[in-house]
Amino acid sequence: MEGSDRHALRAALEVLSLGLEMGVAVVIGYLAGSWLDERLATEPYLTLVFMWLGVAAAFKALWRTARRHWPR
Repeated sequence: MEGSDRHALRAALEVLSLGLEMGVAVVIGYLAGSWLDERLATEPYLTLVFMWLGVAAAFKALWRTARRHWPR
Protein backbone atom coordinates (compact mmCIF):
# COMPACT_ATOMS: atom_id res chain seq x y z
CA MET A 1 0.00 0.00 0.00
CA GLU A 2 1.36 3.40 -0.96
CA GLY A 3 1.72 6.28 1.47
CA SER A 4 -1.18 8.29 0.04
CA ASP A 5 -3.45 5.22 0.05
CA ARG A 6 -2.53 4.52 3.64
CA HIS A 7 -3.24 8.14 4.60
CA ALA A 8 -6.63 8.04 2.84
CA LEU A 9 -7.55 4.76 4.55
CA ARG A 10 -6.59 6.14 7.95
CA ALA A 11 -8.65 9.29 7.37
CA ALA A 12 -11.66 7.25 6.23
CA LEU A 13 -11.49 4.98 9.27
CA GLU A 14 -11.22 7.97 11.59
CA VAL A 15 -14.29 9.59 10.05
CA LEU A 16 -16.24 6.32 10.15
CA SER A 17 -15.42 5.80 13.83
CA LEU A 18 -16.83 9.25 14.57
CA GLY A 19 -20.39 7.89 14.53
CA LEU A 20 -19.54 5.33 17.16
CA GLU A 21 -17.75 7.93 19.27
CA MET A 22 -20.74 10.28 19.10
CA GLY A 23 -23.22 7.56 20.06
CA VAL A 24 -21.11 6.38 22.97
CA ALA A 25 -20.74 9.93 24.31
CA VAL A 26 -24.51 10.45 24.39
CA VAL A 27 -25.22 7.02 25.91
CA ILE A 28 -22.60 7.46 28.63
CA GLY A 29 -24.02 10.89 29.48
CA TYR A 30 -27.53 9.50 29.65
CA LEU A 31 -26.54 6.52 31.82
CA ALA A 32 -24.45 8.65 34.19
CA GLY A 33 -27.29 11.14 34.63
CA SER A 34 -29.84 8.41 35.12
CA TRP A 35 -27.68 6.73 37.75
CA LEU A 36 -27.20 10.02 39.60
CA ASP A 37 -30.91 10.76 39.40
CA GLU A 38 -31.69 7.46 41.11
CA ARG A 39 -29.14 8.11 43.85
CA LEU A 40 -30.07 11.75 44.50
CA ALA A 41 -33.83 11.61 43.70
CA THR A 42 -33.56 14.45 41.18
CA GLU A 43 -35.28 12.69 38.28
CA PRO A 44 -35.22 13.73 35.36
CA TYR A 45 -32.96 16.76 35.72
CA LEU A 46 -29.51 15.17 35.96
CA THR A 47 -30.36 12.73 33.18
CA LEU A 48 -31.14 15.65 30.89
CA VAL A 49 -28.08 17.64 31.94
CA PHE A 50 -25.67 14.77 31.48
CA MET A 51 -27.29 13.67 28.24
CA TRP A 52 -26.81 17.18 26.85
CA LEU A 53 -23.22 17.13 28.06
CA GLY A 54 -22.84 13.91 26.05
CA VAL A 55 -24.34 15.65 23.02
CA ALA A 56 -21.89 18.52 23.49
CA ALA A 57 -18.99 16.06 23.70
CA ALA A 58 -20.24 14.39 20.52
CA PHE A 59 -20.31 17.69 18.64
CA LYS A 60 -16.86 18.53 19.95
CA ALA A 61 -15.60 15.25 18.47
CA LEU A 62 -17.35 16.08 15.20
CA TRP A 63 -15.78 19.54 15.11
CA ARG A 64 -12.31 18.16 15.93
CA THR A 65 -12.52 15.56 13.17
CA ALA A 66 -13.93 18.03 10.65
CA ARG A 67 -11.14 20.53 11.32
CA ARG A 68 -8.51 17.81 11.00
CA HIS A 69 -9.82 16.65 7.60
CA TRP A 70 -11.14 19.92 6.18
CA PRO A 71 -9.12 21.15 3.20
CA ARG A 72 -7.23 24.30 4.07
